[in-house]
Amino acid sequence: MVAGSLYGKKYSRIQIVAVILLTFGVITAAWSDSQSKSASKATEGSGKPAFGTGLVVLFVAQVLSAIMGLYTEETYKQYGPHWRENLFYSHLLSLPLFLPFAPSLIRQFRKLANSPPLSLPMAQLPGFGLSGDVGDGLFQLQIPSQLAYLVTNVVTQYACIRGVNLLAAVSSALTVTIVLNIRKLVSLLLSIWLFGNRLAAGTLIGAIIVFGAGGLYSLDSRAKTSRAQKNVGAK
Repeated sequence: MVAGSLYGKKYSRIQIVAVILLTFGVITAAWSDSQSKSASKATEGSGKPAFGTGLVVLFVAQVLSAIMGLYTEETYKQYGPHWRENLFYSHLLSLPLFLPFAPSLIRQFRKLANSPPLSLPMAQLPGFGLSGDVGDGLFQLQIPSQLAYLVTNVVTQYACIRGVNLLAAVSSALTVTIVLNIRKLVSLLLSIWLFGNRLAAGTLIGAIIVFGAGGLYSLDSRAKTSRAQKNVGAK
């Protein structure tokens, strides 16, 4: 929102309050989760420097993301919402940036390829009706488990970034940023649940604030849409 204000955009009071609440809620949830994890470690405070560094990196990433979102919004206004083209070129042009890390990526890929196999007992599935060498081959078909997880992660990331670009084509940069922040909080809550971590009271309070701020922002957006439709109908 600060980047948008510097860019010349105007926001309503409800939007400003919603963004402030959302920011406070995200920080509260993340900080509380970090404190609960560091308190459970034998060495107290061992996770604080890493958390501070990560917070700075996330802040810089948020600023750059806001600037890119505003630039994308203006580009769509001028040339049309060609989100598929933006999705393609933004990823294609960023590939050369990974070339300096090619040796490390190759080493990591080899480690993934040497991970324990993930069995695929396809021959036992009903309806295949395969026997002999073909059935035995399918029964013994195995792939590295970490590579399977990597492919699954790539597919889900593609679905996520595709949805983000589609949302950016039909809404403002601020709306996209708010939706992404809510999605990140949902990911945090899911990770706490899936990995059996304790849900701290501060994390729960932060989640309630974030979801409330998202609802407040959506109500203001709906009010603006209804007013715009009334103005169009009056004309």
